Amino acid sequence: GDFISNALWKGVPLKYILDMAEFDPTVERVSFWASDGYYDSFPIDIARRDEVMVAYMMNGEPLPHEHGYPARIIVPGLYGMENVKWLTRIEPQPSDFRGYWQKRGWADTAIVMTMSRIDKPASRDRIPFDEVEGAGVAFAGARGISRVEVSVDDGKSWRDADFSPALSPYTWVLWRLNWPDAMPGEPALKVRATDGE
Repeated sequence: GDFISNALWKGVPLKYILDMAEFDPTVERVSFWASDGYYDSFPIDIARRDEVMVAYMMNGEPLPHEHGYPARIIVPGLYGMENVKWLTRIEPQPSDFRGYWQKRGWADTAIVMTMSRIDKPASRDRIPFDEVEGAGVAFAGARGISRVEVSVDDGKSWRDADFSPALSPYTWVLWRLNWPDAMPGEPALKVRATDGE
């Protein structure tokens, strides 16, 4: 839905901050605390990845309040619950530390699952059967997308869709498929994606 988007982030690599703070090399997890009381954590090996940052700008502007001003964590490849906004504190933690949603049974590390969706045509759209065109997005976090397939017969047969190159290794791809020989009726349109792994 509207909880997925792309942005251009600017910030400081988290590993530099951890090094300056002289984190003990035996630390297993890092926790992040927000001004609204929210907190979460992930393993130190993720925290030390080159692409993980404490962001302070978004799309060339200071970070807007709704996106975490004055600073937030950006962790490509993990769901938003791991990207703590309104950052106030970063702390080392033992291996059994769990954040807010982790304690409630959500995924411990929240790695983005491969997904695809249909944005065109919209559900119940009436379209000429000789002009069937599908379009949408596919996303797999840091793994990228290697293939997108579309079916107009409820999964009995599949055709490869074209998709544009991703803007970065961490963004979705836009896919599109024209189906000139579609038959009239009420086809059950489906899409599936294969990630880079």
